[in-house]
Amino acid sequence: MSSAPTIRGSISIILVRITGAGLALLAQVIASRIIGAEEFGRYSLMLVWLLLLGHGATAGTNPLLCRYIAQYLKSGDMPAIAGLLRWAISVVLAVGTTLGLSAVLLIHTGIIAVGPETILLATLAFSAVPLLVLQDFLEAIARGVDRPALGIAPAYLVRHLAIIFGLLSAFLLGCQAGAVTVMSMTIIGLVISLVIQFILLHHHVAGLLRGTLPVYRQHEWYRTALPMALGEAAELLFMNADILILGMFVGPELIAYYFAATRLAQVLTYVPYGMSAVTAQRMAALAESRERGRLQALIDHTTLVSGGLAILAALGMAVLAPYLLALFGNDYAQAAPLVIILAGGIAFACLLGPGEDTLNMLGQERAGLICIAAALAVNLALNFLLVPRMGPAGAAWASAIALAARGLLAAGFAKRNLNLYLPLGASRLAGT
Repeated sequence: MSSAPTIRGSISIILVRITGAGLALLAQVIASRIIGAEEFGRYSLMLVWLLLLGHGATAGTNPLLCRYIAQYLKSGDMPAIAGLLRWAISVVLAVGTTLGLSAVLLIHTGIIAVGPETILLATLAFSAVPLLVLQDFLEAIARGVDRPALGIAPAYLVRHLAIIFGLLSAFLLGCQAGAVTVMSMTIIGLVISLVIQFILLHHHVAGLLRGTLPVYRQHEWYRTALPMALGEAAELLFMNADILILGMFVGPELIAYYFAATRLAQVLTYVPYGMSAVTAQRMAALAESRERGRLQALIDHTTLVSGGLAILAALGMAVLAPYLLALFGNDYAQAAPLVIILAGGIAFACLLGPGEDTLNMLGQERAGLICIAAALAVNLALNFLLVPRMGPAGAAWASAIALAARGLLAAGFAKRNLNLYLPLGASRLAGT
């Protein structure tokens, strides 16, 4: 497999994500300026809950679709793809709707106590859970058929544009805006991007499956999806534990500062995400055809590009963080050290290789679950230990250390179970 198409595909996805990050930054700067730090903190916390439930409700179908669609395409098994798509959409809609409605009922019955100023905001956020689930479903299909841009571009461009135009329109019209306004714009952008995703993907997938009768292999799919679902749920909690635990110990303003820092550091995650969007399904296809040498070469290439770009991005972010944070408001620049800690943790994790993709795409989803579960335990323990003592800085250190632990565990499992080398330079040192 030539590395040039992989580089071009990865760079295009990374550019889409960086453009989306720029739009997201602009949207969040406008929101924080218009609604103030306290309202922005409330919106940030509820957005994290929406992302946690929405992405978690996919029930493991995202990596399942990515892996099996690529394998079925390689073997020409179109009936299995048709059956998998119908089975997966029924699962994600059932889980997403149940989670969203349950969360709404919990806050309106008082079982989960929230302030009166947050009830409407929380209701909007939880009601949007099925929409986010559908967006992830479409993105997974796009990755499985090796057309990742069809699923990714609408999701990461349109949603943020809706917030920008919605808030600017409200400001110019003199309307009062708050956290509810920003959440409403977020949901409108989600709906529009869903429609665009569906139109783009339907044209491509319908051509592949026209006239195909579906074949169902539910037992195999359930057995594979279960550890992936648990792993995805653990990963989502892993990625959001810092903000959720901060919400237990600090006020909305400090949450707003930390959230802004995480949005900047998160730009670095677009590097491994862009590589994953292009390479994960190719790992599955190479494993299906037993091309082991090319598989190790693909992993080496992925780690080199991802690690190199992440280090450059981390250095740039360390320089620019104070200036970018100041866009949110005068007091936000104090969060610059947090950006450096978080960005350093992400860059180090990139140097350890594509651990989760390698394990999940090559039938080691249970090892992947062990990795993320252990890393989540480290993350939670460190957050509860450090946040009461250090505040947002403790949350940043907890996240960075847990990321490193996760990468090391995944690399160890890949070597032990698959005899594949993930960290940068490891295969060269081993002479493979």
